[in-house]
Amino acid sequence: MAGRDQPVRGTGKNTAMVAIMKCRANEDEYLEFLEKLHQSRRHDWEWSFTRGRDLWSKGRHLLLITSMDGDGRFEVTRVGKSVRRRGAKDQDQQLRVTHVRRLRRPLRLVELLDGLTAAQRRHLVEEGHQSKGTGEAIRARLLRMRPELTEAVQLIEGAIDSWDFGDSRAAQEVALQRDATLAVTRMAGMQAPQLAEWDPPAEELYDDTVPPLFLDMVGAARHPDELLDSPEQRPQDRAARSDRLSNQRALEDHLITQDTRAMHGWLSEETNHVAWRRFREHGRTLLVANANRTQAEQALGCDIIFYNVTRHSLVLVQYKKLDAERGGFYYPTSDRNLAKELRRMRSLDRYAERHAGLADEQRLDPSPSWIKLCHPRSVLPHTTEMIHGMYFSRRQFESLRDDARLKDGRGGAVRFGYKNVPAYLDNTLFTRLVETGQIGSTGTSTDLVRQQVIRSFRGQRNLVLATLSGE
Repeated sequence: MAGRDQPVRGTGKNTAMVAIMKCRANEDEYLEFLEKLHQSRRHDWEWSFTRGRDLWSKGRHLLLITSMDGDGRFEVTRVGKSVRRRGAKDQDQQLRVTHVRRLRRPLRLVELLDGLTAAQRRHLVEEGHQSKGTGEAIRARLLRMRPELTEAVQLIEGAIDSWDFGDSRAAQEVALQRDATLAVTRMAGMQAPQLAEWDPPAEELYDDTVPPLFLDMVGAARHPDELLDSPEQRPQDRAARSDRLSNQRALEDHLITQDTRAMHGWLSEETNHVAWRRFREHGRTLLVANANRTQAEQALGCDIIFYNVTRHSLVLVQYKKLDAERGGFYYPTSDRNLAKELRRMRSLDRYAERHAGLADEQRLDPSPSWIKLCHPRSVLPHTTEMIHGMYFSRRQFESLRDDARLKDGRGGAVRFGYKNVPAYLDNTLFTRLVETGQIGSTGTSTDLVRQQVIRSFRGQRNLVLATLSGE
């Protein structure tokens, strides 16, 4: 555990290299399918492919994705970020690709490589990662020939520059709060690319202090008045803007102001360590608050409280960590707070069930209480990728504790892990089900939301509170 003699500073290492990947016919078709699918859902997405390990032996890359044109010649059609994963077979390497951006004007590969010097060509690899000098030359030529790619390349390279914080408890709490913040934007069906653009804390982090807020690292407003009086809404501009705003939009802003100040009141009663952000998309507004009040060494994880105002629907997610970054397990008997937290969830689920009306919307699961098990993090990436995890409703979690398949720990101990859990929801499926109204309570009032905020703080848990308004 890091203490006063073991501070952690925010630092990053840029390990960007350049690699070339030549799509096979089925890969190009699958990429087209993924682009169309996820463009409609407005979510970031990832893709994996496999190649010979000898040409992909190094870590992360600015990836130039090439496809064959009608004349059988390769052209650069996309750029992305590639990261090595586990070996697929004896001599194969699996690679994960994110941040894929399509070129508006494809660039023939031979034209891109024509300008390399003889020395650079000697080190050129037809497919795979390039040497440092050759890669830098290819990148420079790409941006000269397609300058409109500059922003996309900078985003990809920024995503490669991560914050490596080791075993700092304070930083791990920031990582959980980041993940929960990304989760609520996905539950709202919104993109949030700005959440990939953050600065590591400049100050030293100590585990006997309250951790920094993730939204502060991306420059969120700290008070609802700052949030609502953004530059485009300054008092001197309101008269000029009023003619352009419809009555409906003005009413929406008024209601959002009330919601925001109500949220601020709930949180300010418990802590002054709060940061805010507002997202607007397709006529809907998502208000997100990060709040802490517990020292990192005493914090028991992070809670999501997500409230859909239009649907009167509440979702509570409690984070629990596996005991290792790879292949870890969660042991319920080792969690001294689990019994108390499950009592809270049972009480919430029973309350929601009692107050659900016959005329309320139907749900696949109307219980609001969920648990996410995920690996601890030691690195925070500049991406909008969430921490891989397993989601369970409270009922499913309690049922699995009695499942013989999970009693494979030492001495028959119950443990949850990817190796033995028979079924769970992943990030994509869980957030999509919340977004489409298939998960969450019905007929829930804001009074219940406020009660859950108080219970999260009293349970020594950090909080991400979000409300979604509009159709």
